[in-house]
Amino acid sequence: MLSRPANVEQLASNLYAQRMMAGLAQAKGLASSPEARAQLQLAREKALADLYWADFDVSHQPSDEALEAYAQSTYRTMDEKALQAPARARVRHILVKAATPNARERMNELLTKAKAGSDFAQLARENSEDQGSVGRGGDIGFVAEGDGDPSFARALAVLKNPGDLSDVVETPYGYHIIRLEERRDAGKRPFDEVREGLRMQARGALIKEARAKEVQKLLAGGQANEAAINTFSSQFKPVEPR
Repeated sequence: MLSRPANVEQLASNLYAQRMMAGLAQAKGLASSPEARAQLQLAREKALADLYWADFDVSHQPSDEALEAYAQSTYRTMDEKALQAPARARVRHILVKAATPNARERMNELLTKAKAGSDFAQLARENSEDQGSVGRGGDIGFVAEGDGDPSFARALAVLKNPGDLSDVVETPYGYHIIRLEERRDAGKRPFDEVREGLRMQARGALIKEARAKEVQKLLAGGQANEAAINTFSSQFKPVEPR
């Protein structure tokens, strides 16, 4: 969202308008009533509570061992159908957009280097314009057979052995060089294929669990005033028809 200047400008405009309205409300004395003071106090407490949780989350990050144990436990209990996958291939690629000057010539040079034995992942890090995979050396993970752009899929289908390279492939995104890393037949996804997703799920679940325990600990120091609760609640009971 914030990568688009128009969105940043809109956010800044909203914040500016909010600040101006707050100043006008202050000038009119709208903040001095008991109701306003109560709302401001609640808003302050909410902001401080959010800061507390942000700090709590940082200091209660699950250990690597806890994440791994949770992920493996989740994997063992997952429905077999949810783990089924079609035939797929793990690939790396280098992308140079068609609008790049001398894109085709540049890709032919990179292909020559790759075929001569240059490290493909390093070539991708230094040359690829795919921001989603450049940091991983062009690794885009597993792709199901036939998925994606037809030209890309056809070029990938020809590659049979790990390390095989495609010719320069043109798609609507630009020019690609594809390198096959691994092929897997249709069947149950192994743990390593879903591991990262399960670890992310584990992190959220374990932090949520830690938060729940923290809330219970905080509530142990207080006691509900049932008489006050009942009195307040009674104001909202529907009137029985006569």
